[in-house]
Amino acid sequence: MTSFGYDILGFGVGGASTVILPTSTLINNLSNRSNVSTSSFLVNSGTLIIPADFWLWASSSGTAALIVDTPNATIENSGNIVGKGGAASAGAGGDAISITASGVTIINNSGAYIAGGGGAGSRSSRNGHKGGGAGGGGQSGTPTLGAAGANGGQGPDGTGAGSGGGAGGGGAACTFQGGAEGGQGGYILPGSGGAGGTFGGRSGGAGGSSNNAGGAGSAGGSDAGGPLDSSGGGGGWGANGGANGVGTAGGAGGKGIESNSNSFTLTNNGTIYGSQS
Repeated sequence: MTSFGYDILGFGVGGASTVILPTSTLINNLSNRSNVSTSSFLVNSGTLIIPADFWLWASSSGTAALIVDTPNATIENSGNIVGKGGAASAGAGGDAISITASGVTIINNSGAYIAGGGGAGSRSSRNGHKGGGAGGGGQSGTPTLGAAGANGGQGPDGTGAGSGGGAGGGGAACTFQGGAEGGQGGYILPGSGGAGGTFGGRSGGAGGSSNNAGGAGSAGGSDAGGPLDSSGGGGGWGANGGANGVGTAGGAGGKGIESNSNSFTLTNNGTIYGSQS
C-alpha cells in the first residue's frame, strides 16, 4: 500500500481507497477471480477496479460473481463480470452483481461486460438432456474462460447430443436408446449458441447466442411410451433457457445487477446482459 492509499495487490481493508482486483491463478492465460465480496478489499467509500480482459466469475448459480457489501463503494469495471449458467433441468442462471449495501456506484466502461448467467434448457420428458446456460452451465471445476463449453456425450447409438456453446449449449434430441447429453454453456462474450442434437427428424433446441433465449426442443410425436419430445437449449447471457418439446419452460436467466432494493447509481458505456432490479 502506498502513502496515497492506492493498493495494486488488493489488500485494501487496512485503508486503501482504490484497489485493483488481483488475479488468482491464470485460466487459459486470462486473469480472473471468483466469488468476490467487496468487504474483503475495501473500506467504506472505496473503489474497486476490475481491469480490462479480467474475468470475475461465480462458481455457483446460487451466488453472484460480485457481492457489493461495502457502503458507498464504487465499482469500475473494464473487464467481464459474469454469473454462473444454470445446469439442472430448468435451473436458473446466477446473477453477475448483487448489491447489499447503500450508496453504491457502478461504472461499466466501454468494451466491458456485466452478464447474468443463462438459464438451463428444460429436459425432455422422455430422454435426452438439456443445454447448459451461458456462463458454464453444465461445467464443474475450472471454467473454460474465453472458450466454448464442451459438446455433450452421444447416446448409446452414437447420436443425439447437443453441441457446446460460446454462450448457451444446445439441447439433446430424444433418441430410441436415450442417454444423449446436452452441450455445456461457455464463457465467450457475446458468444454463439451451440447447435441442438438431432435424431430421426427430432432435434434439441439450439443454445441462445449473446443475450438471446435458448431454443425449444421439437415435439417429435409420441409412441406407446409417451411423448418423443427433445430438450431445450441453454439460454444466452442473462436469458431464459428453452422449453422442451411438450412446452415445459426452461430456467430463468440471471440478472446483470440485483439491487436487493438498495438504490445505486449506474453509468453504463459497455454492455449489460440480464435485468437490473
